Amino acid sequence: LQRAREEALKNFSVLCAHKLMPPAMHAVIEDGIPVNGYICPGHVSSITGSRIYQVFARRYKVATVVAGFEPTDILQSVLMLLRQVNHRSFRTEIQYKRAVSSNGNVVARDIMNDVFVKSDTRWRGFGILPKSGLRLNKRYEFMDAEKRFNINIPEVKYEKSCICGDILKGRKEPGDCRLFGRTCTPDNPVGACMVSAEGSCNAHFKYRNYA
Repeated sequence: LQRAREEALKNFSVLCAHKLMPPAMHAVIEDGIPVNGYICPGHVSSITGSRIYQVFARRYKVATVVAGFEPTDILQSVLMLLRQVNHRSFRTEIQYKRAVSSNGNVVARDIMNDVFVKSDTRWRGFGILPKSGLRLNKRYEFMDAEKRFNINIPEVKYEKSCICGDILKGRKEPGDCRLFGRTCTPDNPVGACMVSAEGSCNAHFKYRNYA
């Protein structure tokens, strides 16, 4: 985007759909869902740094650990969370130290701050969350595909029987949904939790016979 602006390209556009983690994490807690700790994503945190999670210990007494992706990373992160909870010593820890620091990637963050501004955006199960997304700022607006091509993205109408919102919040489990494994499968997904290989319903379906 920076280079396209410098070169004044006329045939380059971006439809931006980036979302920010902390607003959704706040929304889960403030919706009354009991959260003892968060495993925070290592790839995101390698850019943002771990400091963006410190507010959760101060405001909510919730433990946070930035984790890597190997099985041993996850196990160690769970252990670190349990120790915080058991000792009532809430803070942000970095398990994924080989890739994440407190400050993150300052150069990448400066680029993001130059290109993007925070915006309100919609989340499944929560509706619109203020300043939880990113859009192009005024200096880059001429490359915004939504405005340039007058794209009208209609509000998605979800299947009423789908309970993805409650599953994402942790209120329900995949097996509580009457669509799960019947009309909703990885080959015929009804909700977002089944669409993605990272989705909780998708994983639950895949490993349901190994529990």
